[in-house]
Amino acid sequence: MGKARGFKGVLHWFGRDPGFGLILVIPLFLWVAATLLYPLIAAAVLSLKNVGYAGTAGNYVGLANYSRLLVSAIFWRCVWLTVVWTALNVVLQLCLALAGAVILNQDFFGQRFVRNWIIVPWVLPSIVLATLGKWILDPSLGVVNYLLQQIGLIHSPISFLATPSLAMLTVTILNVWRWFPFFLVTFLAALQTIPKEQYEAAEIDRATSWQKFMHVDLPGIMPVLKVQTIMSTLWAANIFDTIWLLTRGGPADATTTLTIQVYLKAFQEFRISQSSAMAMIMFVVLLACSLIYFWWALKLDWED
Repeated sequence: MGKARGFKGVLHWFGRDPGFGLILVIPLFLWVAATLLYPLIAAAVLSLKNVGYAGTAGNYVGLANYSRLLVSAIFWRCVWLTVVWTALNVVLQLCLALAGAVILNQDFFGQRFVRNWIIVPWVLPSIVLATLGKWILDPSLGVVNYLLQQIGLIHSPISFLATPSLAMLTVTILNVWRWFPFFLVTFLAALQTIPKEQYEAAEIDRATSWQKFMHVDLPGIMPVLKVQTIMSTLWAANIFDTIWLLTRGGPADATTTLTIQVYLKAFQEFRISQSSAMAMIMFVVLLACSLIYFWWALKLDWED
């Protein structure tokens, strides 16, 4: 008993000692510095030079790379496509996840089976998602074209990934299908923390399903929804692998978002400094959007 009390006393002392707490977080700071701060600083330095190939020194050119980008029609087209891509993904992911969470929060036959397997698309590697997507959407052998022809919606096969007007929406749907289960699970966890007494009170007041959602479900998951909104925005804006594996930015640059353009500029056009400048602009814009969003969310909490 004496040893146990002595051990607990030592832990209590360590927990109250700020110096010990600082020692514990030093490895985390070093890891963040090595994996985030150093690449960020290196990219900022590169954006102020005229480096074309990796390994070359380059000369200092100041903000010339930024000025070239700001007057480039290609850059602004990529910005617009990134905004469209991000907005579509955030809205569809969160709406689908929220609807699915509300459904899975009900009691029905097979509920446990669906809850266990709904997460499968999220754990799939990107290459598997891309391969499945190409097979399903194949104009000759894909099941999507076959079904659409059978029910009479189309008369000839459509190459969804090779049609400029359809490519962005098609890649978005595939990406949403992959990511919405993650948000669904978090929303479902939040719904299950809502006290049952609130639902019972809603039943007594004869509230409709929509009223229950608006006055019980939505307020209960609002803190999670705020966090998931900014997470979904940041993740969608930075996605590279799904788009690259499915379309490589095509057809006719219809899916060339900023992340794709950063890669193309660096490793196909060999303009690393311009690529770094583009990445830095994207970083600053996303950081500013995140700060504004958090300020707005905190302001709403204070007003409540």
